[in-house]
Amino acid sequence: MTDPAKDTATDPENDPETNTVPDVISGRTPNVIAAEINMIKYQAENIYLAATVEIGRRLTEAKSLLKFGEWGKWLEESVDFSQSRANKLMRIFKEYGEGQLTNSNSEPNPKLNYSQAVLLLGIPKEERAQFIVDMDVEGMTTQELRQAVKERTQARQEKDQAQQEKADFQKTVEDQSSTITELTAELANLKAQLENVKASKAELAKTARQLNDSLESLQKSSAAKGYERMKTNFINTSLKVRANHIAFLCENLDQTVREVKQKLREIAPNDKETYIIYKNKVCDLMDVWRKDEAWSREACPCGDGQ
Repeated sequence: MTDPAKDTATDPENDPETNTVPDVISGRTPNVIAAEINMIKYQAENIYLAATVEIGRRLTEAKSLLKFGEWGKWLEESVDFSQSRANKLMRIFKEYGEGQLTNSNSEPNPKLNYSQAVLLLGIPKEERAQFIVDMDVEGMTTQELRQAVKERTQARQEKDQAQQEKADFQKTVEDQSSTITELTAELANLKAQLENVKASKAELAKTARQLNDSLESLQKSSAAKGYERMKTNFINTSLKVRANHIAFLCENLDQTVREVKQKLREIAPNDKETYIIYKNKVCDLMDVWRKDEAWSREACPCGDGQ
């Protein structure tokens, strides 16, 4: 009598080792199946990208034929597309249509799938063809390409930021250089004005000495009438010299006030606080001058304010 347990143990259908033989012989392993699936996915995405480009081409053509305001309605009723989806399809056509990915160093028609094409939109158009060649995009996985695009984008942003910082620094240096030039010119102008004042004072002192010498000579050698006439001439000449000196000072004062007003106008848009401080200082000085009692008494020839 046959032992059932023994029959079951020796049955090829129930032997695990026997059951794996057909798979080993045929080469049908999970890895092989995964490779086949990935190949089918890749081919499907290639077909999908080509279809997307053609749809984008026709959407672009249709939009050019429609009147203003008809585009959204046509999309909804004719092809059941939203405007955002249509815009994406037209962009893919614009970026990946015929001849859009060629340059002197690249293949005429890079073999991209839809996922790769979408990720590559993150690379500027003028750099995309060279990027595909340099990175061998056709042999990269989606994950690898996503990381490569991210790194390129980050590197470009850092480069742009560095260039912007350099430009800002250069502008700051140029602004400071311009300010130094202006201040140097102002200092030279003030020095020239100071020299003019010194020269005017020296001339005034010389004239005063000459007049004093003349007066002393007149007192010693002339009659009283001649003395008085010379005294009057001396006073008139002295007053004229002083008047000329005052006119010179007033002219410089007017020029200085004009320059202060001009500088305040220039600084006002960018430094309101400084503008207000020095404007108030100028106004305060003018008020003090007008309210000065000594000034008021000297301005009245009658004395005591009468």
